[in-house]
Amino acid sequence: MLQLEVVIRGGTIYDGTGAPPRAGDLAIQDGRIVSVGVPVPRGGAAEELDASGLAVSPGFVDLHAHSDISLLSEPGCVSSVAQGITTQAVGLCGFSAAPVSPETVASMVAEEPHAGYPDVAWDWGTIGGYREAVARARPATNVVTLVGHNTLRRFVMGAAQRAPGRAELARMRDLLRAALREGARGFSTGLSYAPGCFADQDELAALARVAAEEGRPYHTHMRYGGLGVREMLAEALETAERSAVTLNVSHLFPSRADPPDEADRVIDMLEAARARGVEVTFDLTPFLWGGGAWAQSLPPWARDGGSARIAERLRDPQTRARIVAETWGPKAAPWMSEWDGQLIVKVARAEHAALVGRSIGQIARERGRPPHETALDLVAEDGQFWVAPIYKRQADLDRMLAHPLCVPMTDGMSSHPEKHRALGLMPKSFGALPLILGSYVRERGVLPLAEAIRRMTSVPAERLGLGDRGGLAPGMAADVVVFDPTTVANRATPAEPAAPPVGIQHVMVNGQWVVADGALTGLRPGRALS
Repeated sequence: MLQLEVVIRGGTIYDGTGAPPRAGDLAIQDGRIVSVGVPVPRGGAAEELDASGLAVSPGFVDLHAHSDISLLSEPGCVSSVAQGITTQAVGLCGFSAAPVSPETVASMVAEEPHAGYPDVAWDWGTIGGYREAVARARPATNVVTLVGHNTLRRFVMGAAQRAPGRAELARMRDLLRAALREGARGFSTGLSYAPGCFADQDELAALARVAAEEGRPYHTHMRYGGLGVREMLAEALETAERSAVTLNVSHLFPSRADPPDEADRVIDMLEAARARGVEVTFDLTPFLWGGGAWAQSLPPWARDGGSARIAERLRDPQTRARIVAETWGPKAAPWMSEWDGQLIVKVARAEHAALVGRSIGQIARERGRPPHETALDLVAEDGQFWVAPIYKRQADLDRMLAHPLCVPMTDGMSSHPEKHRALGLMPKSFGALPLILGSYVRERGVLPLAEAIRRMTSVPAERLGLGDRGGLAPGMAADVVVFDPTTVANRATPAEPAAPPVGIQHVMVNGQWVVADGALTGLRPGRALS
């Protein structure tokens, strides 16, 4: 009888379907699962792991990450594997690593914090080339990518605030189709970021229709700005209906400025859309605070042309006064003036590392400048620093995360706690999914454990079209997490963003341990999945 490579013995097996768990053994050979729940004789494997008292589940699939470039800078994917992530999707919020040219790479590195890793060569131009770069890097996690609208638009039109001409739109459609055929798993937009915010719905529907024709989904980071969440959602749903595309709404939640019953109204809109045939789902990160580029708070016209043009406008007193009037006008969100709550969590340039971990209010007091002027000064200096104000209410998060259409995700990036510290680290990169298992499952009962695991494994794998991931069944890839459901928890906070989670004992990717006994092994068996 052929000796098995690995047997995980005696654990409580959650197979990713949401079914009740069962005790038993999990057998693995050649990077694939051989049997689930079937007793394996002692000595039947080269390696036997005693998982008594522990949960054994499929590896977690992060449906929404921004590790496109960070995982090439640090292929160990430390922050991801430590929280049980074995596959991550990148290319979200309209930003992807391709298609690019030398000119657009320079623009992206200057203006997008998750692109600015100086040790990455950017030696590709297409999605196919990017996937080859991932394969060469041999990351610790599996990686799938979507293709981003901002990246397409920048490649064809630069950062201009205008509608594309017929030839430009055709070029974007052709590039999108080529990217999808080279292995991209979908199309994404980031409609509160430039240059994506300059697109009208006709442009979005025309591009989303290409994704539909290629059998791929459309993930949208909605328009935000002065719109309410239901207005933004209505546009996203209409775009999906016009293009007949499967829609996933990224990080969908009511803000704390919305009415108390807004979560119910948003869910009603989703369910009504599904009733009329729109295939719509959503995802959400479980933290109360957000994390995005402060510059997206500026009026769209002020962002026309990119960071260099923004800086020019801020140097002109009259234009700067107009920006102030519009940014802090009657429709401004309450947190826009809560300066001590606007903690800087990421910067675009390493020379500004000292800003990380300090609030705009604190920096304003040190500089002796009004806070709103300080915020604009920082935009001129750094371009795309990120802040993390408290956007959400816990009751809304609980309501949205409990809904069966929701997938928990990180919205973070694979980060190394030391190497990447100068650019800024975020708690969601280190502990989002353990926060689900600890706070939302064990402590407060928002989700049953089997259902939470299903939402973090088989459901996102299905949305990405990954038929052999996200489950524990014979023939599936051996991506596995072994964790203690009685202790698993997030420990990352704004003060200690890189604090590792507890309770994640073992993590296997393609049959190899990337975490063993709670420690990183240094192995990098991940693949660029297509």
